[in-house]
Formats: sequence, structure tokens, C-alpha cells
Amino acid sequence: MPLQTPSTEDIPPHLVDMALSPREGYRVVLTNPNFLALWIGQIFSQIADRIIFVVFISLIVSHFGPSDRYSSFLYIAFTIPAIMLTAIAGVFVDRWPRRAVLVTTNLMRAALVALIPWAAKATGGWAIYYVAFLISAATQFFVPAEAATIPTIVSRSSLLTANSLFTTTMMVAVIFGFALGDPLINLFSLNHVHWAITGLFLAASLSLSFVKTPPLCMLADDSRPPAATLWEAFARFGEEIQDGLKYIGDNPMVRNAMLKLATLFSAMVALCILFISFAKTYLYEDPQVAAQKFAYIIAFSGVGMALGAFWVGHSFHHARRGVMVFGGFICVGLCLALLTLVGQFSPADHVFNMPRVVSGFVDLAPIRFTVRMLYTYALSILMGVGAAFIAIPLQALLQELIPEDKRGKVFGVQFTILSTSSTLPVLIAGLAVEQVGVSAMFLLIGIPMLLLGLLGLYNRLRADKNHVFAANW
Repeated sequence: MPLQTPSTEDIPPHLVDMALSPREGYRVVLTNPNFLALWIGQIFSQIADRIIFVVFISLIVSHFGPSDRYSSFLYIAFTIPAIMLTAIAGVFVDRWPRRAVLVTTNLMRAALVALIPWAAKATGGWAIYYVAFLISAATQFFVPAEAATIPTIVSRSSLLTANSLFTTTMMVAVIFGFALGDPLINLFSLNHVHWAITGLFLAASLSLSFVKTPPLCMLADDSRPPAATLWEAFARFGEEIQDGLKYIGDNPMVRNAMLKLATLFSAMVALCILFISFAKTYLYEDPQVAAQKFAYIIAFSGVGMALGAFWVGHSFHHARRGVMVFGGFICVGLCLALLTLVGQFSPADHVFNMPRVVSGFVDLAPIRFTVRMLYTYALSILMGVGAAFIAIPLQALLQELIPEDKRGKVFGVQFTILSTSSTLPVLIAGLAVEQVGVSAMFLLIGIPMLLLGLLGLYNRLRADKNHVFAANW
């Protein structure tokens, strides 16, 4: 992908003005009542999204047994709407009131979750996949609406901070959402845990109902009479999606930012598959234990992303974003290369006994660990920090570049690209790791990312610092 400095004529005037303005921290963002309502709604919605996946897996095992085939059907049910609907949903988001979309999609998900036990019982479990498909379909409208709402309710100088807070929340939700699944099932039972998830989606709807968004810019096509036929309506949707694609194609800064995000997203999704093989090869002798414990590597990466996202929003208001992004690629690529050295460390177990002050009140078993585990988890945290330094500045840049009347459709196309780009790497990673080994796969992913970071950072540092936007980016 091109790494050259954007030319002056490619830069919208408002970005030059933004580069000169000071950037605001968390205090300013959190005192914005509209953003606060959106953020709280995101917390409830994200946690519910993660818990429902754990509940779906438990329901599938209870109905069909532990076969991986039935669990893979769930991944397909969630992925198909992401590939097929997100771009179309973006067209609607540009025409519908954003608050109505945010509230309605969460109400729909709450209603669908509430129906799970009866629907699954009536169809022998197959309705679990239908409900998962419909929940994912509703989510495809929620995601671009949420992304397009942020730049309408915060100032341009707050976008980096707002996005860092949203990314931090998303990663914390990944960590705690998956962790809360099992305790909630034990607390409510598998037959009643859906009420807790329904309550979370309803709480998200309530919070989002307080978000006040400005009126949508009217599109020129709105002056046309209503479509006379269904085919004409679909043709207009196609035109608007094509308009979003054309906007991406005509704007190199937008296109390059999306390509970098797609590169990061594809690598992260592929690594989720490779970490299973990595855990079996280096961390745990029992393959069954490794298949369960590999999630700790992902969890520590989530911790790193949360820390990195907070760090970006708190301390990097005035940093050059291009330097941050390419520095993040260097960090991720270097961590993947260093992970291949894990076999050089001893696999011997070490035991950590809890202090008597703690064990006297709570009966906790000793914690067993290896140096290999500590090494892996430390690099996972650093990798997460690097990913945050890539994702947050790029997403903030997209929100700054894309005009208000195109944000929904362009973000819809973006999320479709991300979902589609993650599917092939998952398939390739699962097949190739058996042929070449997990260490070789880490190098095949890590070295290109490291080179991309080094070349990009070299170009950024050589950019004309006298040009206001080049100095900012």
C-alpha cells in the first residue's frame, strides 16, 4: 500500500485547521452528555454481545454435543450477515435518524435473546443458529450507526480521545464479557441466563435514548420520488453502495487507512486460530487443556489493547498519528517474531502459593505457571498495545475525513471489508499451520508487518515538518 506523504491538494481544509487546534482529554469527553450516554450504551451492548456468544456455545453443546462442527456453524451464522448486510445497512444509516437506529437495534436484540429457550426447544436446537443470524443482522445496523454518530457529538479535537475510550471499552468488554459468561450461567442456569442478557440490551437501549444527534444532512437523491418497484429500490441501494465504494477509491488517504485496518484485523483474526496450535505446541502437553487455555493469550492481548487505547487517549494528543500507526506495526511484527523463540525457555512448571493472608479467607489452589507462559503473555500484552496504536488513530482519521452524509455508507463498506478480509485468513491459517508449523506462520505474518512499520516510519520521519498536516500525521 502507498506510504508516501499525502500531497497538499489531497488534504481537506478542515483537517489542516484540526491539526492546528489543541486536542482534548478524557475529562472534556466524559462531560459531554451525549457522548456519555453513547459510551454507557456501548458498555452494556458490548458486554451482552460477548456473553451471548458463550451462552450460544453452551446451548449448542447441550443440544448437539461437543462436536466442533456444530460450533463452527455458529461462526458462520454470525459472519454471513457481517459480509452481506453491513454495506447495505450503512446506506440506511445515512437516511435514518441515528438515535432511532441505535435504540431499535438493541431492542431487537433484547427481544431475540428473550425468545432463545422457546425457539431452541421447539426446533430441537436449530433455532439457535437462526437467532444468532438475526442478532448479527441487527448488529450490522448498530455498528455503522455507532461509528457515524461519534464525530457528530464530539468536537474534532476530541475524536482521538473518544475513539481511544471506545476501543478501551471494547477490549475490556472482550475480557470481562467472555469471563462473565460462565458465572452467569451458573448463577441463573442455562435455561434462564437469557434474561440477564436481555436486561443488558434493554439497559443499552435506555442509555442510547438520551443521545441527541444533529439532523442528518439531506442527500441530493432524497428529492427523487419514491421507487416505483422493488427492483428500482434495490437499484438505488446499489447506487449508494457504489457511491461509498467510489468515495473510498477517489480518496487515497481513506483507502490507505482502511487497507491498514484490514491488514491489522486480518492478522489478529488469523492469530486467534494460530494461538490454539501455539498453546498445544509450546505451553500445554494436554491438547484438550490447550484448546481451553489458549484464550488466556487472547485475553492478555485484550489487556494490552485496553492499556494501549487508554495510553493513546491520555498521553498522545499531540503525537504524529503516522508515527503512532507505523510504530504499532513495528511493535506487533516484532512481538510475533519474538514469539518464535518461546521454545528456547524451559517448559518446567513453577508453583505460586497464595499468601496466608489470602488463603486463610479463601481456599485457593496454588497457581502453576511456566517461564514460557510468562514470556508469551508479556509479548501478548505488548502486541495488544501495538494494535491499539494502529487502530485508534486510523479510525479517528476516517471519522475526520468522511463527510457527514457519507459516513454511514462508507463505514458500512469498511466493516464489510473487515469482515470479509478476516474470513480467508482464518481458513488459510487453519490449513497452513499443519503444513509449516506455528512458528513459521508467525514469521510469515510478523515480518511483513515489521517491514511495513519500518518503511512507513522512515517515510513519516522524512515528511515535510513545515507542512502543518504532514507534521500532524
